[in-house]
Formats: sequence, structure tokens, C-alpha cells
Amino acid sequence: MKLVIGLNLWICLCSLIGLGYGVKFFFKRSKALYLKMITFGVACIMYSRLFQVIYLTTQGNLNRGFHVGILGIVASFMFFFSANYGQMDGLVDDRTDKFKATRIYALIAPIIIFLMYLVFFFTVNKLEIRIIIGIVALIIMQCSYYSFKHIIIYDVELGIINSIKKYNILVVAYSVLIMLEFIGKYTEFTPLYIIACLGIGGVSLVLLPILKGGFDSWKI
Repeated sequence: MKLVIGLNLWICLCSLIGLGYGVKFFFKRSKALYLKMITFGVACIMYSRLFQVIYLTTQGNLNRGFHVGILGIVASFMFFFSANYGQMDGLVDDRTDKFKATRIYALIAPIIIFLMYLVFFFTVNKLEIRIIIGIVALIIMQCSYYSFKHIIIYDVELGIINSIKKYNILVVAYSVLIMLEFIGKYTEFTPLYIIACLGIGGVSLVLLPILKGGFDSWKI
């Protein structure tokens, strides 16, 4: 129990620092909505882990099924997805045949998430948990598709895609790490759970600084 609390506290603190960075640099009138939406995504990571720390400290086990912490994880992916799909994808993909191969290759990321869910499905016996994580996995698949697509797609004249490539790599990494966390947590494979949580904390800490560095280089 102390290990789980400590790892969730680690993610909470890392995402809190990342959130503070995002609020400082991105919540200005001149900043794009894209940047603010991603900052909200990091805020959801922080609130999700804060809930889990408080709940574990006061109530105990989180493995019984759905809880608000899972909803926070879902919300983080929804913000990352909405930023890429709603704000960015229309600028980089004009839906012509030029990008047809890219749209197909981008399916690699959601396929990997799906395969990870299959591992989860066949190693976790509780049906309720299978259903809940299955729904979460579907949302992660959508998010990972557009993040991976924006890693491999041809850049446009303005060079915006290259500037956010590192950010999108981190979002894909976050997607994989969350699935690894679920597998490690619900199968009680502690080493995998520890590695995944440490990685999630690291990603949530550097995500917004990496994004800012990309945007700053794009401006130059």
C-alpha cells in the first residue's frame, strides 16, 4: 500500500510542477488554445493522482473497479486528443492522397495499445475491471493515433510539425506507460508497475517544457 501511495504521490508532484510551468507560460491571451488544452491535460493527471493518494490514505484499496482517478486519466487523454485532432490535424492533413500512407501507418500506435489491452484482458479475471479498462483503452487508442500521426506525417511549410514532434513522442510514451501501469497494477506485477509509474511521472514533468521548447524554436 505504501508503495502505491508513494508512486501516485510521485506522479502527482511531477504533474503539479509541470502544471505550474504550463500555467506560467501558456495561460496568456497571446498563447494558442492548443497549448492551454494540453496544460489542462496535465492538470487532469495531477488531480487524478491526488485523488488516488487521498483515497488510498483514507479508504484503502483502489482495485475494486471504477473510481474518479480513472476518470482523471481519461480526461487527460481527451484533452491531448482534442488538441491534436481539433486544433492541429486540419492544418497538417488536407485529406488528400498525399497523406494516405501516413494515415494508414498511424494505425500502428492504436494497434499496439489494443494488443496491450488483450494482454490485460487475458491476465485479469475480473469482468468489471476488463470492461472499465477496455473503455479507457479505446480513448487511449484515439489519442495515440493522432499523436503518432503527427510524429510521422510530412511537415507543412510553417514547420509546426517538427516543433511538436518531441511532445507527441512523449504522449505516445504516456499512452504505453498507462497501459503498462494497468497491467502491472491489476496483475500485481510490482516491477512493471513501478517502472510504469516512474515513467508517467517523468513524462508529466517534462511534457510542457518540451512543448514550449518546440514552439519557441518554431517561432525562431
